[in-house]
Amino acid sequence: MVRAAAQDFSWRQFKVMLRVVIKGEQHLDDTGMGLGDDGATKRRGIWGSLGSSARKVAMGFLFLLVAAMFFMMGYMLGEVGVTPYLAFSLCVVALVGLTALTGLYQAVNVLYFVRDLGYYLTLPISATTIMWAKLAHFLGMTMLGDLILLPVALGCLLSVGAAPGTWVAVTVAFVLAAVAVNLALVIVCVPLMRFSRLAHDKDLFSRVFGGLIIVLALAIGVGSQFAFQGDGLASLASGAGGLLSGGVPAVVVGVLCPPSLLARPVVEGDVIAALGGLLGMLASVALYAVILSAVARRWYFEGVQALQGAGGKRGRRVEGAELTQATRTRGSFAANLSRDWKMMVRVPVFFNQFVLSSLLMPLYFIVIMVVSGAVGVSQATDAGMDPAALLEMARSLTALLTFDSPALAWCAVGVLFFGLFLGFSAYSFTMGVSRDGEDFFFLRGLPMNWSAYLAAKFVSPFALSTVPMLVLFVAAIVLLGVPAAAGVYLVAFYLGATVSLGLLSLGLGARFPRLTWDNEAQLVKGGGATLMVFAGLLVGIVVMALPALALLAGALWSVLPIPAALGLALAIFVVECAALAWWVFVPTAAALARIER
Repeated sequence: MVRAAAQDFSWRQFKVMLRVVIKGEQHLDDTGMGLGDDGATKRRGIWGSLGSSARKVAMGFLFLLVAAMFFMMGYMLGEVGVTPYLAFSLCVVALVGLTALTGLYQAVNVLYFVRDLGYYLTLPISATTIMWAKLAHFLGMTMLGDLILLPVALGCLLSVGAAPGTWVAVTVAFVLAAVAVNLALVIVCVPLMRFSRLAHDKDLFSRVFGGLIIVLALAIGVGSQFAFQGDGLASLASGAGGLLSGGVPAVVVGVLCPPSLLARPVVEGDVIAALGGLLGMLASVALYAVILSAVARRWYFEGVQALQGAGGKRGRRVEGAELTQATRTRGSFAANLSRDWKMMVRVPVFFNQFVLSSLLMPLYFIVIMVVSGAVGVSQATDAGMDPAALLEMARSLTALLTFDSPALAWCAVGVLFFGLFLGFSAYSFTMGVSRDGEDFFFLRGLPMNWSAYLAAKFVSPFALSTVPMLVLFVAAIVLLGVPAAAGVYLVAFYLGATVSLGLLSLGLGARFPRLTWDNEAQLVKGGGATLMVFAGLLVGIVVMALPALALLAGALWSVLPIPAALGLALAIFVVECAALAWWVFVPTAAALARIER
């Protein structure tokens, strides 16, 4: 009885704890996938204020851009005859799916993986109160992300000319649905952290959910290729409505998000039905809050204790051939490459951000090529056409790619745009030196070959992102029957674009490294990381500008002969690569040897 009383919720303690959590809490790792600030050190003075303001403006612009895109999607749904209920169902199903795959690990980090948590539990404050303060903080952080889906339903309401009261009812219903699904998530999270050994291994847990996020990104990317074609959007909304109509899927979604069971009267009913539905939704949210309080009283404190006692691993003896292999003499480049690769693989945040994210793009294109090819073959067969004949037709067109043909110049322009698209992956090059953090100054005390050090930082991301795409590029050239000379030119052009982009990004990151971070998550998360991604795009534009002008001078403006334009564009890339290689491996490498704390 004494322990139960000690776990009772206190409103006064809750207000104090919520202020403490909002003001100064530092997480060990919010998601491991590049979200949030994670307590990063903020610069003071005018430059710090400008940097913070720029990050907020960029993030706000991004949010508005995505919201506007979703609003137009909803408006299109209404224009093709989708009802507001089906659009709302699509929002709810998307909310449940995204929360189930990405929200669980974020909830675990906010509620458990916190540096200050051990200190909280020494205070005369109940574990239930602590958990509710952290949950309120978690809901505040996640609601903004959840609300990004609401414009889909609102756009459909505008398209059908819905009354203002319907707008209010739909908005309130979606907010209640978002709260309910997050409460359900934490109800699952608390016993999971109490009894699951997987959850206690933070590194393994991060890798597993990083893989799930990659699968989710692939599914969304592939699905979007077909959802935006024909009546794909309408079919998607109809399918979401079908999930909530009955059967096992409706039960599963109803358990995870009880307000979804009352969505139809709220969206389509009269005033009385809408008010009754909203009251039912509110009651379901209150019921889940009561269930969560009971679960937290029983298992939250025990889960924290289990987590603090976990993580110890038994060492193993390295001997024999393995010992010889581990202690063999290696050159400076090989040693730095091995060290950088092991760091990216062993640290979950780096593994998710630099390894899995880099492999996402090749996997995405492989899936797109396979699925699109299968769909194309199926459609050709249904239309009575021989797929082999279509391939021969495509090869007859690619056979015209010669060095006096404008088509080859336009193909090279396409390669440039593709390289510009890959500019988002330049983030891995830019953060190469910064990944070492304070360990960099340990390396400064060694007889280090800094040119070999930077070469290793270049090879790792190049092998992860560029090489797989190069293999796909060559396979497509061979499959389409591009003439050998033109194919070699396009491959050389692709290598020129990617190598110059990688060298420039690596050099800029080495000139302005970020070495003062407390944990790996601070390096890859928050507005600064987002701005770095967009900076990579700007770097790509700088690299591609001159070769693009040379190609357009021949293909579009007819200022140069096509062969001259093609040769000039490739020569520019050769000069850029040579100049950037000298800049990175000579003066920039020398500058690293002079960096002090």
